[in-house]
Amino acid sequence: MRGLVRDTVLILVAALVLGTAANLVRGSRLAWWGKGLEPPQAGVDFQFIDAASADAVRTSLPHVVVLDTRSAAAFAAGRVPGAQRINYTNLAQLNPALLAQLRAADAVLIYGDGDETDVEQLLAQELHRRGVGRPYVVMGGFMAWHGGGLPVEGGAS
Repeated sequence: MRGLVRDTVLILVAALVLGTAANLVRGSRLAWWGKGLEPPQAGVDFQFIDAASADAVRTSLPHVVVLDTRSAAAFAAGRVPGAQRINYTNLAQLNPALLAQLRAADAVLIYGDGDETDVEQLLAQELHRRGVGRPYVVMGGFMAWHGGGLPVEGGAS
């Protein structure tokens, strides 16, 4: 039992130290880190959307931007058609040109790997704070998209 408690404490300390170090690197602060703001909220900062509905939005509106938060390797292996890869820890990517593109979009869809959407929610909150209309976070991410038989470009088929 002591070993379990010790290991748990060591993991928590390591997570706190590494998380703090990562957020001290210029331009890589996560959305609510150290700003006293609330965590992202569905219906306020973003909307959840299922993969089939996201595809319907993507194909029916004239100007939809799709953001992929997955790794470069996962993105290269397969992605939603027309998706742009964005590294959620590098907020410097949110330059004026990209923000203008996102603000002008009819809809912004954000997806990641799978069911965990914490990263996508943080990105959606940050985009909403920067004047982008309420983005959509795709539930189930690329796994739901690909698993639902929706169109994919790149290696996955």
